[in-house]
Amino acid sequence: AAATVALAQATVNRFVLRTSPKEEEPTAKGGEGAAKRGDEAGEEPGGSSGGPPGASSDGGGGGKEEEEEHEDLREEEDDDANLSYDGSDLVEWINSNGGRINPAARIGLDPSGSYRGVFLREESAGVKKGEEVARIPWDLIVKPKNYRENLYWSCEALKEIHDQFLLGDESKYAPYINYLKNQPRGRIVDDWSKEGKELLNAILGNDSFSRGADEMVTGLPPHYRHLSFEETWVRGCGGEDTELARAAFYQFTAREEDTLMVPFFDMHNHSNDLKYLNTIPEKPARPGEPFVMRAMRDIDPGEQISISYNRCHPCWHDETYHDCRSYSGYGTSDMFDVFGFVEDFPQVWKFPMMVANEEGVLELDTLKFHLERTDEETLSVTYGDNWSPAGDDEDPLESHVRFLVTQLGRLKELESTTKENEGLREKVPKHQWDMAWKYHEALMVALSSAILGSETAEEFYNQTDSDDVSESLGEEESEDEDGESADEDVRDEL
Repeated sequence: AAATVALAQATVNRFVLRTSPKEEEPTAKGGEGAAKRGDEAGEEPGGSSGGPPGASSDGGGGGKEEEEEHEDLREEEDDDANLSYDGSDLVEWINSNGGRINPAARIGLDPSGSYRGVFLREESAGVKKGEEVARIPWDLIVKPKNYRENLYWSCEALKEIHDQFLLGDESKYAPYINYLKNQPRGRIVDDWSKEGKELLNAILGNDSFSRGADEMVTGLPPHYRHLSFEETWVRGCGGEDTELARAAFYQFTAREEDTLMVPFFDMHNHSNDLKYLNTIPEKPARPGEPFVMRAMRDIDPGEQISISYNRCHPCWHDETYHDCRSYSGYGTSDMFDVFGFVEDFPQVWKFPMMVANEEGVLELDTLKFHLERTDEETLSVTYGDNWSPAGDDEDPLESHVRFLVTQLGRLKELESTTKENEGLREKVPKHQWDMAWKYHEALMVALSSAILGSETAEEFYNQTDSDDVSESLGEEESEDEDGESADEDVRDEL
């Protein structure tokens, strides 16, 4: 976490407050620790190399976090009985109904007791590449009546999981449904409290909870809810508004594999880091076929079994991970919105912004870039995506850098005035407070990296005319009673 703050603060100092960088701070070009396109982009945020730091599929936020968050999880264990749930009843149900969970796998806490996931037993012989981790029979999968492999969303699937929630113990999926019903609420962003949503809106600089997808973009992503209970379930699917319906909706949106709810599979943590991602799922090609998980490489005893929540990730194409029967264009902000956690690297960021064209008319433009860990201390920033016809065309423009610098300054100011506000902190549920500031931190790292990796950033920094500086920050040149320039006023405001 300290390295993350240092990266963001160095960028604020240089491009917002316009102070000279210290020797140990990341610089925009050249020197030790320099951020370059496709090369280093400062220091990596906090994390651990001991396993995938991605978050849990269990409604978000069960992944490997900083030490103080580990302690928080232990404190909340009494409130979340599933944190120490070993899944033995679920595994027995699957194995006794024609399925198979690899006996080397176990559900539970990691060896340090910090977070929950699915692991290989230390005493096991491991799992070889191509070996099955799990085979879930068709009859144990909650699915729509009219299943199609290439159908990626369905109100019918939502209604089916709601019906099973209503049945409860009478459901033929009772061991799985009761597990889902026992999950804590308020972990998905759309299900946050009023105070939690207000804090997130302040961080984003927009009202993402009421903005429509076709309205003018302001602030930072996510700009609108991808899957809103009221919009998706109540208005879109004609569903009822009850607490049970909300519980079913948020469990579905946080866990579904397209239109399928697959027991055991949805208990795995997420990672797109190929050092940690080690399984590949095979969706049923047609009704009646099982859902299968296979090892995409050898998995060692004690290692966590990880899946990707947004397969065909645009940061990489790996030929060993070729079975992409489902597709997700979700970036890091989308993952936070839909699943409720901040994913570890690699990350994909998409920053839509309104910029003026040559005629001075505002148009929507999107800066896309990837952040990947090059080693334990540095990040690589690459602009564009795998489908960009010419990578150089994706390099940030001066208007992009202006936007990034302004937003970075706003986030830094918000942190200094809000994060230690005990009155506000008491009003926001602890998990929501922690996740909001974790996302704030991720935004600062992303903005800093995109600025430092840009060739345009040095040109922006080297502007010496105060008119240029003020204009770039959206202010006009003026002097106050003390003779301070508008540039100084902007610094104070930020």
